[in-house]
Amino acid sequence: MSDFNKESFLQQLSDVQFSSDVQNSWNTLERGVLDYAGLIHQKRVDNCQSGSAFSDWWQSCCELLAPRQMVIKGIDFEGKQGGEYIELTNKGPQILDLAGWRINAGSDGQDMIFPENTLCYPGKSLRIYTDKAGELSFDSKQAVWNNRGDAAFLFDASGDLVSSWRYGIKAHDAIKISNICFDGQEKYTEADEYAELVNLSGSWLDLSGWQLSAGENQQFTFPEGAALKPNAKIRVYTNYVDQESGGFSFNSPRAIWNNKGDTGKLFDHRGNIVSEYSYGSHK
Repeated sequence: MSDFNKESFLQQLSDVQFSSDVQNSWNTLERGVLDYAGLIHQKRVDNCQSGSAFSDWWQSCCELLAPRQMVIKGIDFEGKQGGEYIELTNKGPQILDLAGWRINAGSDGQDMIFPENTLCYPGKSLRIYTDKAGELSFDSKQAVWNNRGDAAFLFDASGDLVSSWRYGIKAHDAIKISNICFDGQEKYTEADEYAELVNLSGSWLDLSGWQLSAGENQQFTFPEGAALKPNAKIRVYTNYVDQESGGFSFNSPRAIWNNKGDTGKLFDHRGNIVSEYSYGSHK
């Protein structure tokens, strides 16, 4: 139990938080929470403090896991709704006090620290504006979020990274087309062929307005609010909707990807090329 390394566990937690590997996630969480509970218990006993095994375990859960309830939901970097802002959401069952938590807007000095008694209830969201009277804000007279692309980082009161978000050029090196399944099982239409995108980072990636192209007049545009989870994959099918892999489709009545060879291209919200994948005769 004395070998428990909190920093190492938090890194593992980032890897399993959105993982589809259920058993590995449970095993990682169980080991980490129990090991940390053991340290809390030993410290309590050494200091002759009252308590119980349950309280030690519960404290371990709260300290390690509760902050992960808070996630960055999105950034309105164009200020479409009364000024630019970043939005956070509490996706867990506990009320969180964000006093001392910090948002960094990707550059040194671009920080907002939450004041005392900033509570966020389960299922509720908070918006932090760049500069808006009477609201949580950076109190900045200049734009905080770069329209070309930026990154946001949310830290808890202990300084541990809880959630991060990237968009535009800051997301370019975190995503790629990892595979194109060009030979579908469905005859004639090949509706089940797909292109797969992978997030190579621990950040959420905003795909709003991004475009996947299979050639002239064969484009799929990601809708507003589309985001790729950390370390996750999504698929864009030709004419099939699979919610488990994102629910995206070209909605094309005919095959998109040429079985002999083709090239898929991914563009960001400003039309910049991000990733390219070729196979067959196009290699």
